[in-house]
Amino acid sequence: MYDEETLEFIKEREEKLGGQLLLRTYATWFAEVGGERREFGVFLYSDGNTLVIEDFFRPAKVLGYEIETKREKERRKDYKKMEIFLPIEGVDSVTLVTKGKAESALKTGNADIPSAGGVSKLFCRTVTMIKTENRTFFFEIPDHKKFNDDINRFKNKEK
Repeated sequence: MYDEETLEFIKEREEKLGGQLLLRTYATWFAEVGGERREFGVFLYSDGNTLVIEDFFRPAKVLGYEIETKREKERRKDYKKMEIFLPIEGVDSVTLVTKGKAESALKTGNADIPSAGGVSKLFCRTVTMIKTENRTFFFEIPDHKKFNDDINRFKNKEK
């Protein structure tokens, strides 16, 4: 099912957390109010106790070939890996919001935004918003419902 490299990667992450990964997904867009922003390459995983948000350097490619320009070499040199560890019990809410409202929140710093309603879900791009006591994150992930269900299941298990 998984190749050797993928299995090794998963094993390393499990060793880092000290338990089996119960949630694995990725974000094609990630941002934190007042913090980091990534356009792609963000991996989210959890052992049920901690949610980890980790990114990877993604080299620029044209037709599948990496570009080796001065600018690309500079970008690689300046890259700083992002790893954020959030305790599951610290997650206050997981909400689906429109990407437009998320972008506004990033500009204003005001993360008090409404969840996406029926019409907005149909006609707007949506992202998942995670709020903790003092941080707000936005992710464009493939399956908001499953992610939300998993986080709630992890939180309820601890009670």
